[in-house]
Amino acid sequence: MNKRASLIDSIYMPIYILLISCTIFVAYYVWTHFVIVMTPIATDINISATQNLTSTMTDITISLSYLDYMFPVLVLGLLMVSLIFAFKSGASVVYSYLSIIMWVLAIIVSAILSNIFEMFATQFVSIGGTFLVMAFVMDNIVMISLGWAVLISIVMFTRNQQESQQNVAAERAFG
Repeated sequence: MNKRASLIDSIYMPIYILLISCTIFVAYYVWTHFVIVMTPIATDINISATQNLTSTMTDITISLSYLDYMFPVLVLGLLMVSLIFAFKSGASVVYSYLSIIMWVLAIIVSAILSNIFEMFATQFVSIGGTFLVMAFVMDNIVMISLGWAVLISIVMFTRNQQESQQNVAAERAFG
């Protein structure tokens, strides 16, 4: 209920994005190896559900590969949530120097995260071609993080004192 955004979101959110992308890679890797092991077993057993089982495994594999196309939606959703909370919290112009330091820190951390993902993805060469959009987003996470920090700064610093008082009064009326 009392959520507030800050420039630290431009550091935390890329970390969350990295964790989600690594989780998707591992989940897809485990699933594909499960399918590789289970397909011969399912075809060796002569039961009527064999065709249904193999088609279900194929459908799940295809569905998991669609997570790649949903990844930019996840990133944009996290950005929108940060921007909404940044507008809710606001900031004074006094914090502008701190924001520049946070921008630099966000760039450094996101460069490290990009390298971590690159090293992580090289361990899963067999599925690397499946998640091309995710790899593109993670390769460009430095620019995404910088844009994130800039947008949050713009939203936080453009809100003036009169808007802050109106929002506080509106929150008290509804809360």
